[in-house]
Amino acid sequence: MRDTKLSISKLELDGEERLRAEIETSLISGKWVGGTRLPTERVLSKEFNIARSRVRRVLQLFEIDGRISRTVGKGTFVVEQSSLGSIKNEDIEKISPEDLIEARLIVEPNTAELLVRRASAVDIGALQNILDKAKQARSMAEFEEYDHMFHMALAQAAKNAYLVAMIARMQAVRQSRSWVAIRRRGLTANRQAFYQSQHEAILAALQARDSNGLRRVMREHLLSVRQNLEL
Repeated sequence: MRDTKLSISKLELDGEERLRAEIETSLISGKWVGGTRLPTERVLSKEFNIARSRVRRVLQLFEIDGRISRTVGKGTFVVEQSSLGSIKNEDIEKISPEDLIEARLIVEPNTAELLVRRASAVDIGALQNILDKAKQARSMAEFEEYDHMFHMALAQAAKNAYLVAMIARMQAVRQSRSWVAIRRRGLTANRQAFYQSQHEAILAALQARDSNGLRRVMREHLLSVRQNLEL
């Protein structure tokens, strides 16, 4: 490793993005629920090889979003998330695939402008981390988990709490048992690779800060999902 300030700074930034991605993934996936205590700053600093000041900066972002709380002497805890993001099991069965795709087509592509303006380098790093893991998925079920994480991380990057709650409701429908069965009937290895490439195109448009291109590729992805579900 080169002993230069530039390389050290790059390592610090990479570690900061990995920490941000790890926390984001743990919150989105439900691994960390309300009341979960996070590891200490010292532990996170050592694990991700970054200064504690950088750990505090990452934690502050989540605290500002109202997703964690920090109390001196007690620690850092996951905040119980709003019930806006939940949906009753009996209601899920009333939502048709066509209804859900129509709603997603209205909402998700139109987050493009917010994403281009608000997504940070850390957000983009978290999305890239999810895509890297999705590419290595060893099963359809594992790929679907990363698919879910990707769309939720994308919503979080827009930094609009109400919008996140709306998209979380949509994702809750997609995560139900009956919906998983519907999706897996049409999910083949080739289709998985195609969805991966579309997700990569979405991220590329976001990295380029191209709101029109981002809106277009997000819409194309949802239209592909609609077609593959034979709606």
